[in-house]
Amino acid sequence: MKYWLIFSLIILVVSCNNAIDSPVVETQAETTQESAATDNIQEVPSRDPKGKETIIKGIISGNADQPIEINYLAKASMENKGKVSINSNGTFEFKFNLLKAGFYSIAFSPKNSFLLYIEPGTITEINADAGNLFDSYSLLQATPDSKLLKKYFSVYSKLAKDMNAVNTELKTLDFSADKERTQLIKKSEEIKATFNDFKHAFINENINSPMMIFLIDHLDGNTEMDYIEKIGASVAKTLPSTHYNEIVQSAIKQKTQSIATAPTQLKTGQLAPDIAFPNPKGEIIKLSDLKGKTVLLDFWASWCRPCRAENPNVVRLYNKYKEKGFEIFSFSLDKDAARWTAAIQQDGLIWPYHSSDLKGWNTATIPIYGFNSIPFTVLIDKDGKIIETNLRGPALENKLKTILG
Repeated sequence: MKYWLIFSLIILVVSCNNAIDSPVVETQAETTQESAATDNIQEVPSRDPKGKETIIKGIISGNADQPIEINYLAKASMENKGKVSINSNGTFEFKFNLLKAGFYSIAFSPKNSFLLYIEPGTITEINADAGNLFDSYSLLQATPDSKLLKKYFSVYSKLAKDMNAVNTELKTLDFSADKERTQLIKKSEEIKATFNDFKHAFINENINSPMMIFLIDHLDGNTEMDYIEKIGASVAKTLPSTHYNEIVQSAIKQKTQSIATAPTQLKTGQLAPDIAFPNPKGEIIKLSDLKGKTVLLDFWASWCRPCRAENPNVVRLYNKYKEKGFEIFSFSLDKDAARWTAAIQQDGLIWPYHSSDLKGWNTATIPIYGFNSIPFTVLIDKDGKIIETNLRGPALENKLKTILG
């Protein structure tokens, strides 16, 4: 479902996954039929001759030369329904016959677009600036679900920008700026809490809206499965016999299977399973050898971009807390020993505890720790018990500050 969101959002890759290694490819929607100009409208012949006349119109300022595209959100791509020229005064009008309701993008390009939910026989009227359709568009007349799309993604976009600004500021802080760092960490946690509260309230209040399909990718299967199942049941009723329902049910099935097939469910307070594998010199090192210290068990790889991006933060925290009994045990999912050891040097991973069985995703540690993406971390206390899993960035620093001061 993530390919849908590139028409209204920038999707950030935050982990490397053993099931999906290919990047998201952004492509312009393909035009499936030649369009015929009628006055200022370049429109494909209607595919729904029995449908009702439906109108999308409005004013788009700032670009009178480039036509606007109307694209239908089909099963595997955005299907072009036609183009319409923008008059010198910024006005446009697009008419087409529509038999069934669906999602449509108004676009100059995939990155400069926004989504609408269009119903047969309706009139949608918009105002927007050509330079940034998503941030500037307003709805003068629209279906209730188009208005909900606007409401949800406006809030989501603002909070995402706020979080990016906090993360950018965190990266630029000097190591000694503890007070400022603490304030920024607190701010990031507040943004996350605000988004979760908004997201859950939005689902509860609008559960019967077709636009619920877009929230699946914003829900965590480990902690928000009740909301995911709630959306699945609703979509099955509101969008039966549609490709939208098929995609949602498939996404839910994948999330459910991912949880069910996880070989181990780590729990707070349980003893961290021991692992013993070679270091770069071929010597066997054990996680249990670090008992008595607060340990971050860090699963990573040289080829994992999010892992490499997180490494400077891990190095900084190691330098900050190593004198207080903090240690790092890194396990790599590399297959190439040379690339592994080179990445250790390049990223300045100066702690002595590095190990790997050099088997990639076939590593023996996955059945032990039950992860399916990296970076994956396990924070372990002095008694060898698990404090929390999958901490990184501000969340990891906040937890270490609480434990070690």
